[in-house]
Amino acid sequence: MRLRAGTSVAPLVRVRIAGWSLALLVIGASSLPLTAQQSRSTAQQSGDIAKPSVDTAQQSVDTAQQSVDTAQQQSPISRAKQEVQPDPQDDGRLKTTARRFGTLVSPGEDEGVKVSLGIIVAGSSLSGGLGYKRLNVFKTIDLEVEGNVSVRRYQDYRVAIGLLESRDSTLELDVADRKVASLFNTTSRKSPGSALYFDLRYRDYPRHTYYGPGMESPEEFRSDYALRGISAEGVWQWQITPTTGVSARGGVLDLEIGSGTNDALLNFEDRFVTALVPGAQRQPLFVTYGAAVVHDTRTEPGAPDDGHVAGIALRRYSASDAPALSFTRLTLDARAYRRLRWENGVLAVRGLVSSDVTDSGAATPFYLQQSLGGGETLRGFHSYRFPDQALAHASIEYRWRAHRYVEIAPFLDAGTVAPSLSRLSPGSVKMSPGVGIRARNDRRVLARLDFGWGTEGARVVVGMGPAF
Repeated sequence: MRLRAGTSVAPLVRVRIAGWSLALLVIGASSLPLTAQQSRSTAQQSGDIAKPSVDTAQQSVDTAQQSVDTAQQQSPISRAKQEVQPDPQDDGRLKTTARRFGTLVSPGEDEGVKVSLGIIVAGSSLSGGLGYKRLNVFKTIDLEVEGNVSVRRYQDYRVAIGLLESRDSTLELDVADRKVASLFNTTSRKSPGSALYFDLRYRDYPRHTYYGPGMESPEEFRSDYALRGISAEGVWQWQITPTTGVSARGGVLDLEIGSGTNDALLNFEDRFVTALVPGAQRQPLFVTYGAAVVHDTRTEPGAPDDGHVAGIALRRYSASDAPALSFTRLTLDARAYRRLRWENGVLAVRGLVSSDVTDSGAATPFYLQQSLGGGETLRGFHSYRFPDQALAHASIEYRWRAHRYVEIAPFLDAGTVAPSLSRLSPGSVKMSPGVGIRARNDRRVLARLDFGWGTEGARVVVGMGPAF
């Protein structure tokens, strides 16, 4: 408080009377100028005004500090850590939108769009594709479609329509031109139920290999051809118990052959005399029908370490316009697994026998003959290396769990083929030792890399899932 020069101020005495405060001014000079009193009054008012202003300023500072703290707490990182409690109405709208979108993309746990990675058939190399499954498309009718293309331009497209909900969990006998070493869906868990559907497939294999029939066919006879066509079949699957299932399917198989696309090999029609090879000059329409039964006691089919599998399949291939190419195929497949005393070790063995029964003078078309070689049988030889009308094969593996996600498996494959079961000879058996490295978890084998050796050199086999 500042006063002009020449102004004097008397002492200020405050006295409280009956709860009231009265400021008594004792003026030492009775002749105090009016301007000094005005100055003191103005100064007192200024002091009284200044105090609330300071308080207001302090409140502003406090408010600003709270704003800073709030901003820090609501930074992107902090907000991400905080649990957001949405408005119930907004949450309901979001759930409704998600359900509507999910009806198209993923209608159920086993439905929606799926990405596949694997091998179409032996020799196709790695493939990838997309599939879509939708239950109750037409009331109780389900739909499943799938398409796959490999790096070698093999193509496979499938459409299934019918009662499909239990398809994967019941025994399935595969399509009529499937290799005998993989006739059944043995890597999926089974539960009681049934499936009934129509299965339509188109395949285009541009560079299948053929060496000629029998165990003595020279390696230098290797040639290639293209195989394409459709199959349309009705399929019934019934899993009676978790361990026992039956399956039947019947329909038509219409395939045709052409020139192969592998420039490194001579075409089939240039290597062989087509008039002497069954089915080389004419590929008839086959009516196929068959059934299978499998007993499976394994605990974990995707990575088995106990139990056994025993399956039998019988199928007829009838060509009414080419009776000399009609035949009936009988296949027996048995596998056993046992955990050994050594820690993390499993002994796996397999026996496979198959035979085509034909009328006198008839023969199985070369492109439908069963064969040994490749990632499922003799792994030290090329795929389709030894084709014929009858085969016998055995494999044994010791699967050592080196790590939770790594399995090392030395193996030994053996097998032979002949025109009939009675002509199979132990003297013609080919052997193929090797070792495999697998990526796996507790429930299934994700991928495998097998190194096999045979009399024609060494091979590397890449596969998905267990060898058997």
